[in-house]
Amino acid sequence: MSESKATNTRENQQWRIDASRSLTEGLSLRWEDIDWEMNRMSIPEPKVEHHEGRGIRSCPIFPELRPILDDAFEIFGEKSEYVVAAPQYRAAANTAMGWKNANLRTELLRLLRRAGVSGWPRLFHSMRASRQTELQREFPLHVVCSWLGNSPRIAQQSYLLVTEDDFAKAAGVAKVVA
Repeated sequence: MSESKATNTRENQQWRIDASRSLTEGLSLRWEDIDWEMNRMSIPEPKVEHHEGRGIRSCPIFPELRPILDDAFEIFGEKSEYVVAAPQYRAAANTAMGWKNANLRTELLRLLRRAGVSGWPRLFHSMRASRQTELQREFPLHVVCSWLGNSPRIAQQSYLLVTEDDFAKAAGVAKVVA
């Protein structure tokens, strides 16, 4: 692989990992938390670890994520203990007083612009809501909530969305692509 192609691949993989992370959970995820054979991740939950029975949850490595993790491990696995190989993010967000809001939204917007993707309102919330809604179509609510680390009440209040696919399915028509 040429040097410029290798550099482009590293930058592309870092953007994909950075853009898909979920703040403290993503920044806390280590390569040792990935069970490649079982296709599962043990996701640290630093914000709720003080609650009994919380602190780590198990989540499948979804088919869309597996190739991204495989590529990132090939590039960063030997060089970084963490999946998000960017210590500056952890340093900004994980202080002596615990995790804090480090305005990572600004950095995510910069990464999205670099990738040619427009930002959207409520970046992190919207990503979680869209994934919760997608998974909900295939799996029971309690299962999805276990994977994503929220309760059914919170999912129903804050994350489950009505989509154009829902309207199209109810109307018995093909989804109209804008």
